[in-house]
Amino acid sequence: MTVPSVPVEAAMWIGTTKNSKTGDVPTLFIGRSRKESKASCQGCPLLKSGDCYAQYGTPAIGHTSMIKAAKRGKMYSLKAALLKSKRSAKMARFGAIGDPAALGIDYIKKAVGIVRDFGMDAVGYTHHWKRAPEFAGVLMASCDSIDEVDTAIDMGYRVAVVLPWNHKGRFTTPAGRKGIVCPAITGGITCNECRLCDGSKAGPVIGFPDHGPRAQAKRRKAGMQKPQRKTPRADVLASVDI
Repeated sequence: MTVPSVPVEAAMWIGTTKNSKTGDVPTLFIGRSRKESKASCQGCPLLKSGDCYAQYGTPAIGHTSMIKAAKRGKMYSLKAALLKSKRSAKMARFGAIGDPAALGIDYIKKAVGIVRDFGMDAVGYTHHWKRAPEFAGVLMASCDSIDEVDTAIDMGYRVAVVLPWNHKGRFTTPAGRKGIVCPAITGGITCNECRLCDGSKAGPVIGFPDHGPRAQAKRRKAGMQKPQRKTPRADVLASVDI
């Protein structure tokens, strides 16, 4: 099975967000339609099960609004997003919804390079890592279980992994690699402050307790809350065309 492909025009960037976990950072949404966004994720078991927090949760609502605005002529380029970003933004998020690998390695490397030239880290994940070794060192591999983590690391990837919804504390892979739960969930800081999920940097395995729709239902049934976290540089963008 090959990595699904969507045109680079499917990249929709916003400069600021109200996401309290990530912080107010430039963010990529993938898909000029909800169908196109889901197409970028084909093969992901969370999409198939209906348990993807993005495609079946709050991000999909915001994405739908963006799609409607784009049809009215609003532009969602990376250049515009960076120019609108806050000076406090230290990273860009590659993929609030949709899988960035579907945009192709050429686009992602170009966009990552622009983001870095603008003085920001690049944070993104792909579920397509098994079929896309070229994204190692660019995006994080998004693994569905701890048993997959060592394979992704051996391919050269930094790794993020879905943990059981009620997981707490550190963990270890079968090969002995150490992992921690996302500090933006446990440490009272934002992703913008943490930035451990930049796939180009060394660091531990990052675990995310499942927070999809079914996991949230289990959490409510158990009486538990959803995990809680404790001036434009225009010169860089003069020749940017995406």
